[in-house]
Amino acid sequence: MADDTLDDFDLDDDDDMPSGESGVPAPTDYDDDDFDLEDDFDYDEGGGSSKFKELLKDKKKLAIVGVAAVLGLSAIGGGAWYFMSDGDDAEMAEAGAAKSGGVGVAVGLALQQQATSGLTPQTKLTAGGVTGGAKLTAGGTTTGKLTAGAALSEAPSSPAPSMGGNMGGYNPENPDVPLSTAAVGEVGVMIPAVLPQAVAGLGTPKAAQGAAQAVDGKLLEQTQEGLLPIISEDGRESWKTYARPFGGDPSKPMIGLVITGLGMSESLTQAVIDHAPADATLAFSPYGRGVKQWVEKARAMGHEVLLDLPMEAESFPVDDPGPLAMMTTKKPAENLKLLSLIMGQAQGYTGFVGEFGTRFLRDAKAMAPVLGELKARGLFFMDPHTAQGSVSLEMADQMQLPRAIANSQVDTNVAPTRIRAQLETLTAVAKNQGMTVAMMRATPNSLETLKAWAGSLQGQGVQLTPMSFLAGRQKS
Repeated sequence: MADDTLDDFDLDDDDDMPSGESGVPAPTDYDDDDFDLEDDFDYDEGGGSSKFKELLKDKKKLAIVGVAAVLGLSAIGGGAWYFMSDGDDAEMAEAGAAKSGGVGVAVGLALQQQATSGLTPQTKLTAGGVTGGAKLTAGGTTTGKLTAGAALSEAPSSPAPSMGGNMGGYNPENPDVPLSTAAVGEVGVMIPAVLPQAVAGLGTPKAAQGAAQAVDGKLLEQTQEGLLPIISEDGRESWKTYARPFGGDPSKPMIGLVITGLGMSESLTQAVIDHAPADATLAFSPYGRGVKQWVEKARAMGHEVLLDLPMEAESFPVDDPGPLAMMTTKKPAENLKLLSLIMGQAQGYTGFVGEFGTRFLRDAKAMAPVLGELKARGLFFMDPHTAQGSVSLEMADQMQLPRAIANSQVDTNVAPTRIRAQLETLTAVAKNQGMTVAMMRATPNSLETLKAWAGSLQGQGVQLTPMSFLAGRQKS
């Protein structure tokens, strides 16, 4: 076969470059030779392979090599990802499936603070409670039916507080209903409900404790916001009166553990009350429905109780503490009004634990009236330790307000093995330093892990301790 390669790409030949009248290459001015297939693709007399076919073969080879290279790189990358991953997702999915009763893996995973997708029913919270998408009216009733299903089918039967209105948040111009519903547009707190199947495998609830200290009428005053705590005439204070007695040895390592965000999911809240160690302090969200009844149940099972105090975050409004939150943008009177609304939701609690607060906790001008009110009413305050430069402890000490601070936050949005590792770290820190305090949000997985971990503490000489006993014992 003759070698015509140079002829095929000979740009010096006038026939290879079409030109117009001006001599400039023109796409429409071609000679006959420009499409002479006999010159460009030389077939032999026997009909053998042409250079065109050889070129196609080369392209096929290149394509095959390219595909093989892509597949090889994908396999290498996938293998590296598999061996480098820690398996948390698989472990959480497996643990979740075991708790879901066949409903779905999502219900067995950690409770999220934000709206999530999947099988976990989502409901919108208003200031008066869960409305299941219906809007809370000024009379405290809903205009629609709760449709969240079994997850919320047995909510406490007490009527929701009358907190209606037209806009979300605090309205100082309306003294009758100063706190309006949060179910306005996209404003509000989204609650991922936990299905009963997710906590069905926790076993037998712990035995009921002795009768809790009855709510003392001399430690209450009637106000427009309800019954609020006060210091009695003989000087008794709620934080001491309703404290869980500590029967341990103060010379041994102590761990204070506060479980927060309770009251939002009925199934999960009941499970925590029934299965969490009695010396764990339980904190209830002011956005929960039937907070009064939950507090009574928790105290009946021997738990010391706090209320969550939502406060402004540095990342607000991305992290929204809700319409009851203490805000630096509000006047002191407005924050104190909201604080009174929260305090009136239950009785028999010892104080408050902050929630969010990365901005509010650093603002001395905003914090002073709030801490002063807690001091005047005989309550306890716990700093969540979410903000560097928080002024709460220094101010509390100046006021002689009983206080504590969280040394760590237990991340419960991870696999059970990692939750257990964090709890074991608390054990080690307590042994090394004498005491430590942690906060955690309950999930089905974390509650089961907590139950097993707490059972191992006695053998290690470490004791869970009610938060009231640790008040003032931590360094600032």
